[in-house]
Amino acid sequence: SPCTSNVIQTPKLETSAGKDFNLTCDHPSLPTAEYIYWYRLSPGQGPVYLIHSYKDTASDNHKLRLIFRDQRKSSVLNILDVTPEDSAVYLCAQGDTKLQIHFLPVQDF
Repeated sequence: SPCTSNVIQTPKLETSAGKDFNLTCDHPSLPTAEYIYWYRLSPGQGPVYLIHSYKDTASDNHKLRLIFRDQRKSSVLNILDVTPEDSAVYLCAQGDTKLQIHFLPVQDF
């Protein structure tokens, strides 16, 4: 059915400020023409769009990279030089369908 999708994410990950970090989204049945979208959900705010693509790409400021792996069966959101402000819930979506969630707390040492 056009209203179903299959995207899988790790529920919670932690890192330290200043490091680069990868968030993985598995989508084993991603059709060729469909995009992967990433959003950030900070406390008290709605989802904020970050990046989307159907192939490897980087954000305009190069803070974010979206990398596809294993013949588009999974993808990685690479966040460079994380800061405490990057602590949030990260949402991966296939096309405009079902959202899945990551939680990334960043510790400032």
